[in-house]
Amino acid sequence: MYTIALAVLIAVAPTPERDHRSAPIPHVTRAVAVDESAERLIEKAREAQARGDLDGAYRDFARAVRRQRADGVLAVDASYGAAHVLVMQSRFREAADALEQLAADANLLGDANTEAQVLLDLVSLKVSHHRRAAARPDVLRLQALITDVRVSTDTQRLIKARLS
Repeated sequence: MYTIALAVLIAVAPTPERDHRSAPIPHVTRAVAVDESAERLIEKAREAQARGDLDGAYRDFARAVRRQRADGVLAVDASYGAAHVLVMQSRFREAADALEQLAADANLLGDANTEAQVLLDLVSLKVSHHRRAAARPDVLRLQALITDVRVSTDTQRLIKARLS
């Protein structure tokens, strides 16, 4: 859904006292601001990524994340998209930050299964980029989530397999 904000500015028309030949011509200027949906921003980001415009892709993914967070929606696709672009740009710590924020949001919204899945990916990212010490708190959280009834059996199996 697009929300369109329209501002109309009208120039002052010439007064009768002025010479109309030298008076400015009245005109209307429209300033249109389009408030794009998070879904459209994600679509634009994927298009930019496919074109190789990683900066544009990251910018749109980040805007989608902010929009969804403001709406109280868990920004899974947008966050993973942003993290993927950051990894493609070798910005591994920023990619980890994006996933950490998603895991924290999932926790706040009570989505333990998504939190666990994100933490699994986060641990893999940190370990693969020589940040084992930074992954330790995430591993501890995953160990606590293994017994959480809100975590699916499949995700519990993944946690056990990856942490063993």
